[in-house]
Amino acid sequence: MKNLAIVILFMFLCSTGLYSQHYDDLQEKHINNDRLKLFPSTGKNYFFLLSVNDKTQIVIGDLTRSDKKIILINLNKDYTTIQNVVEYNPVTKQLSTRKDSNSKFFTTDIVKLKKDIITGAVFKGNNTDEMKSFGDLESVFKENDASKIFADVYGFSVKLTEVDEINKILAMYTFGNHIVYGYYLQFKTFYYRENPTSIVKPKLKYSVYSKHTQDPVIIEFVENLFKIRKPSARFVE
Repeated sequence: MKNLAIVILFMFLCSTGLYSQHYDDLQEKHINNDRLKLFPSTGKNYFFLLSVNDKTQIVIGDLTRSDKKIILINLNKDYTTIQNVVEYNPVTKQLSTRKDSNSKFFTTDIVKLKKDIITGAVFKGNNTDEMKSFGDLESVFKENDASKIFADVYGFSVKLTEVDEINKILAMYTFGNHIVYGYYLQFKTFYYRENPTSIVKPKLKYSVYSKHTQDPVIIEFVENLFKIRKPSARFVE
């Protein structure tokens, strides 16, 4: 009876969108060991870059092999070296803290890993969802289409839409540099098309979520976008 109640609750959450919102909340705050256990433990592999209040973390879901792992890489204050690696096995429920991981997706080249998540290179050929990434953002941002680009004082929001139906939003991007709090860069994929007639909604909508950060990789990509168009705050510096 208890298991039936859990299943019914799960189905209700999925139908109302609250389950998806749970993952959104999970991706917008620092990740500790308990929060790591709440990341998806079934389905496709995933990669997620988080940098909030000058702390950068990377989550890797290595789920498509028998030895499943959810991996949290905590970085030092230099944003490039590894402080520690936390692994959670969702099958055995075991959690361990270590120096590295034997996952095929793990690397000590943190700068490259962060860039691959932002550009979307890591989402190609690794059995992941098709997360909308920097290339799509850059293309839309260069179009100067007021229906897709929304400016504020410190940055921009940009929407990626279906080609023929601009009211259907595939992804939203937000980026900028707050004069007090620092840089922000966020990529949120709502859905993608596997083929012309079917769509897929990723469990984790964010591939990148950063705010109030001075992470050099985040800064590099935001500044490259500012070379295309500057926010209004840049004109009064």
